[in-house]
Amino acid sequence: MKVRNLVLCAFTIVFISSKSIGQIVEPSSVVEKNILQLELETLYSIEKKASQKTTSWDIPNILIRYGLSDNIELQLHTPFTKERYFEYNELTTNIFKFEEGEFGISINLWGQNKFLPETAIMARIVSSTNTLKFNELGNIVSLNFSNLVSKKLRLNYNIGTTTNIKKHTTGFYILNISYEPNSQVHYFLENSSDFTLNNVESNSLGMGFGLNLSNNLAMDFSATRSLNHDMFSTGVILTWAINTKKQ
Repeated sequence: MKVRNLVLCAFTIVFISSKSIGQIVEPSSVVEKNILQLELETLYSIEKKASQKTTSWDIPNILIRYGLSDNIELQLHTPFTKERYFEYNELTTNIFKFEEGEFGISINLWGQNKFLPETAIMARIVSSTNTLKFNELGNIVSLNFSNLVSKKLRLNYNIGTTTNIKKHTTGFYILNISYEPNSQVHYFLENSSDFTLNNVESNSLGMGFGLNLSNNLAMDFSATRSLNHDMFSTGVILTWAINTKKQ
């Protein structure tokens, strides 16, 4: 029984209580040809507003990337979410959600040339998992940039728009600074924001670190805090790259 309790405690510390969530910036280059990359994220967030509290847990959030060529990557994103709503600390609603799926593509445009950043364009179609109606499709479009400042320091940033299936459109940016002291570990600081012409809908600051466990396996940890809402998120991303043509 003591061993079991220790295991449960360790699981709780790693996946819920630790200040961790993987960076959300999209890469400025695609995965290599014939590489299947799986990104599995467990994400726990808490948002409070007056007497209300909402908790959300992605279990898991799955992003699949496949290198169709050296310059084209296909993407599939399937978020599974469990949401719980509280009123005066009393649980009122408990919902498991799989409402949307995303299918997309990322294309390399050019590599870094002095101050000109490495650049890729990414586009995804967002569809309801309940019904497929062409007049109810959303989309995500972004330009993804990266500048290698030094051998250990990299600046990554995304600029784009999101239109949900209800046709509400917001702009967004993600700014990420990554420091890699060696080939086994990296640290990052990240700011992200969603906005319209009249309002800043969200603005968050995250920080964390990642570990390269092997040549094809990595894990990222961090914490994210909203700067304009009472919300905090914590989670882990496991990245696994598989060579589908390896002999």
